[in-house]
Amino acid sequence: MKDLLSKAIRRSSIANLQNQEEHGPKLSRVLSAWDLFVAGFGCIIGAGIFVLTGVAAAQHAGPGIIISFALAGALCALVAMAYAELASMIPVAGSAYTYARASLGELISMLIGWDLILEYNVGASGVAVGWSGYLQAILKEAGISLPAALSHAPSSIPWGSLLLTILLVGGAFLSFRRAYQLRFATMFDTGWQCPHNFTFLGIVLSIASFWPVDTLFQKLESIDLLAVLIVMSINVLLVLGVKMAARATFVLVILQAMVIVLFIGLGTPHIDTANYSDFLPFGFGGVLTGAAIVFFAYIGFDSVTTLAEECKDPQRDLPRGILSSLVVCTILYMVMAAVMTGAAHYTLLGTEAPVTEVLKHIGSNWAIPVIAVGVIAGLTSTLLVLLLGQSRVLMRMSKDGLLPSALGQINHRFRTPVTSIMLLGILVSVCAGLLPIEELAELCNIGTLAAFVVVCLGVVILRYQEPDRARKFLCPGMPWLPIIGAICCVALMASLPLQSWIRFLGWMVLGIVIWVFYGSKHSKLNDPGPEKLES
Repeated sequence: MKDLLSKAIRRSSIANLQNQEEHGPKLSRVLSAWDLFVAGFGCIIGAGIFVLTGVAAAQHAGPGIIISFALAGALCALVAMAYAELASMIPVAGSAYTYARASLGELISMLIGWDLILEYNVGASGVAVGWSGYLQAILKEAGISLPAALSHAPSSIPWGSLLLTILLVGGAFLSFRRAYQLRFATMFDTGWQCPHNFTFLGIVLSIASFWPVDTLFQKLESIDLLAVLIVMSINVLLVLGVKMAARATFVLVILQAMVIVLFIGLGTPHIDTANYSDFLPFGFGGVLTGAAIVFFAYIGFDSVTTLAEECKDPQRDLPRGILSSLVVCTILYMVMAAVMTGAAHYTLLGTEAPVTEVLKHIGSNWAIPVIAVGVIAGLTSTLLVLLLGQSRVLMRMSKDGLLPSALGQINHRFRTPVTSIMLLGILVSVCAGLLPIEELAELCNIGTLAAFVVVCLGVVILRYQEPDRARKFLCPGMPWLPIIGAICCVALMASLPLQSWIRFLGWMVLGIVIWVFYGSKHSKLNDPGPEKLES
């Protein structure tokens, strides 16, 4: 137990984090500060700007939603500045996981990495479901409807069969991947000591244990086919290379920006100052509630830091990408909120498509299909960046020895972590296609806030532990601003439902079990060099 506790609190030196990629194929360093800005913009400006603005205004803040966005943006700025300093001194993929490994110890970093996988998975699943729902609505307007069995998640799920199916599919994928690497050359070697026999055994067991799959599909009444297809399509794109993904994100961001500018241009001439007369109909408390709601529209800027190992100059470009995307998105959110609540009374905006209501109100129905293109582009770019980010976190945890090494291997041809991308793609596809996302959405929020708390605390700890370490960006107001950011994030976590905490803690317990029985035994810190380990 004492040995386990010592392993739990050991930290990796920053020098080791920066220099451990010396052998084997590496990720391609092709991304510029502009690419990072586009990635941040693409992830932040998703459905939130088209949906949350109206809901929060109608039910909580009224025109004061403008202030709500400013307050939420300010809180995100506190966290973003902490991210920027850590990114400038630890330019390694993994985001909050890597920063925790250098500041708070191995067990905390394992839990944060495990938490990020949950956050990105649930977030990506929810976005995929939203993408499917919005596209189906557009198709329905055009007179095209999908069969009911292919249009939505089932009302009930055989959870045991679903879990076994996911495990079997994942196990079969890893087994066939290993067999392909070996080209089946020595698969039938004798002796249980031969790992090739275990590969063959994994394939046999995966095929022989087909009954849970059969049970699952006998009980399934429907599946969200479009959600599954968009996730798998994006994962194929991610396999082909980060530069191609960056180009696709750029095109999607341009579409979003054009649509947003179009809406602002159409709505501004119709602003009636009388709509602002009751600026705080629910009081300042409503503004704070609105800020708590729209805060989650900003979630995504942290995913930029997962691209550290693919940046040309990460120590300079990561802070620029994080902060610039956050500032621009905050301004756009506030302007959109001002136009929406000025062109139409806030009571008209409490729908799933408030932008559409505003356009109808001002007589610009022709622009509604164009806005739909912007929504689809926003959801697609958000999904792309989330799927990209989670594969890099899983890759980094694997390279550190906390998860199986196969998950961290870089493909020689594409220079991407193909195994991580495809396994997570399968998991997100299953969740998006089969799970009622409202049961899991809160997990994304609590997971993100937990990561934010760790980053805010980590930047304070490293400022004292590593005072002489080179930093190309310094978080201002140390240590008070990061501490205030951490306290605010904890307060938002406390406001979430008890059920969210139970599921979150259950996921964390699973992470602890994996670390105790696997990560603590295979961690690269078990054999430290002169600079690898810090107590």
